[in-house]
Amino acid sequence: MRIPTLLVAFAVAFPLTSAAEGDSPWLPIPGQYALSASYTQETAKEGYVGTTKLSISAITGGAATEFKRTTTRIGINYGFRDAVSFDASVGYGDVEVGSADSDSGVLDSVVGVKWRVVDEYVVDMFPTITLRGAAIINGNYDGGRLGGLGNDANGYELAAIVGKQFNNMFSLSGEVAVQNRSNNVPNATSLEVGAQYHFALRWSASAGYSSKKYGGDLDIGATEFTASRFQEVRDEHKLAKLSIGYAVAHNQGVTLNLAKSVGSGRNSVVDDQVVGVSYTYAL
Repeated sequence: MRIPTLLVAFAVAFPLTSAAEGDSPWLPIPGQYALSASYTQETAKEGYVGTTKLSISAITGGAATEFKRTTTRIGINYGFRDAVSFDASVGYGDVEVGSADSDSGVLDSVVGVKWRVVDEYVVDMFPTITLRGAAIINGNYDGGRLGGLGNDANGYELAAIVGKQFNNMFSLSGEVAVQNRSNNVPNATSLEVGAQYHFALRWSASAGYSSKKYGGDLDIGATEFTASRFQEVRDEHKLAKLSIGYAVAHNQGVTLNLAKSVGSGRNSVVDDQVVGVSYTYAL
């Protein structure tokens, strides 16, 4: 037994914040392609300098009242064999922080491979367990600035993803990942958990939580901090997420994604809202 094409279409839709975060444990069937496109807008009026929360106006000395970032990403997911799939994505982003800073450019590209080591439909009482490795290829932007679009460094990510389809309507999934990059970017760990519910013939909804932490001990505003070291800071942020999906056809789906910062952070913006829309076509 395999997850229907429609469920695969929703499962491979791109996450809100990064192509290397919040993946699905369920793979496309062998020979199946899933093409995806997404657009996301992130806005924030507050941010953390170290662990102190301040307004964007205070952080920029009145040069800006809002942090705004938009990203557009396209990608492909391919079922190579029964338990192996490949994926790749590339994107473009734009960030504005009033008159304080702005930038635009090609985002980091991601090329990954998944290997399903346990299949819930073959091994009774077990969830699906999938391992993923991905190469992160540095984009074309300047990461050493307030309006940076990313970490401005090559790297890789290793992840373990677990999911369980309890029936045709409800499933749970979770992911633990570690990320390593060059150029003195601290190692990062991330956690993602979510629940998916298909409440009508063409409709689905999901709710989730994500947390990502970069190590190191450099804070914005510290004595040794300079503008060129933005990508070296210890960054922590958490998001609550909600998605609504609609099946346009048996192999096509559109999804509205919403997210908001929750809990405390460190050297990161406080997202008032993250709004995105994605489209997936499986063939």
